[in-house]
Amino acid sequence: MIDISNTRFAFLDVETTGLSTWFGDRICQIAIILTEGRRVKSTLDLPINPERELSPSAAYINKLDEPRLAAAPLFAEVARQLEAALKDTIIVCHNAKFDLQFLDNEYRKLGQTVEYPNLIDTMLLARDYFDLPSYGLNYLAEAFNVSSKAQASRAQTDALTLKNFFFAMMDALKPNGKPLEDYIGIYNSPAWPQEGVYLPTELSEAIHSGRRLFIKYMNKSGEISERWITPKGVIGLADYIYLQAFCHTRNAERTFRLDRIIKVAVEAGRD
Repeated sequence: MIDISNTRFAFLDVETTGLSTWFGDRICQIAIILTEGRRVKSTLDLPINPERELSPSAAYINKLDEPRLAAAPLFAEVARQLEAALKDTIIVCHNAKFDLQFLDNEYRKLGQTVEYPNLIDTMLLARDYFDLPSYGLNYLAEAFNVSSKAQASRAQTDALTLKNFFFAMMDALKPNGKPLEDYIGIYNSPAWPQEGVYLPTELSEAIHSGRRLFIKYMNKSGEISERWITPKGVIGLADYIYLQAFCHTRNAERTFRLDRIIKVAVEAGRD
């Protein structure tokens, strides 16, 4: 039986240029917090040159500096460092399918495949064992009374929040009497099918909430508009992933390129 108090964990968060590897989006930052049990042993916070521009949503959310990324190492230059950090650890991610599809894509570009024999997805665990209105990391942290100080980057802040939430959730699950092994899965490239679209948790929940959404949208000219919409579905077109929706502001059907939605909020009180 694995003893959680002295197990080596790697809390992993990945920031990307956009939402889809299909359309060339890549990793632009990786943060890892390595622990032995709850004790932090070391941290990594790596900006990575993605060799492409950030999407409007990524630039808005991640607050990353394009010149700084252009001067950062390529993924190929940090791949061995990442492998060494993750070796012999239990990797913990939130919405692992989204993050690992990007890691998988980067390693494929190097002619390698990825295998993580010990993986915990905190989003899936939370959904399995707790009935909550949202499973976004920040909402869960608040629900479990977890606080984290802001770090040097959004990725590192999220990795720290993930660590704190994970141990709070493990404490809450103790009455189940299950060993840590029961919460561990495996990722073996290409075990997850490439069909389908994996989105960040909050965006996916908002789109599928069945409620109206308030969005801030940046068009290709850089102009920002505010709209109320009702989502209809997500589709892949020739150039990117789009949200089909009824736009109440324009009183017409519209499509919105997902990586240009820089803010989204679900309308409260509507069923």
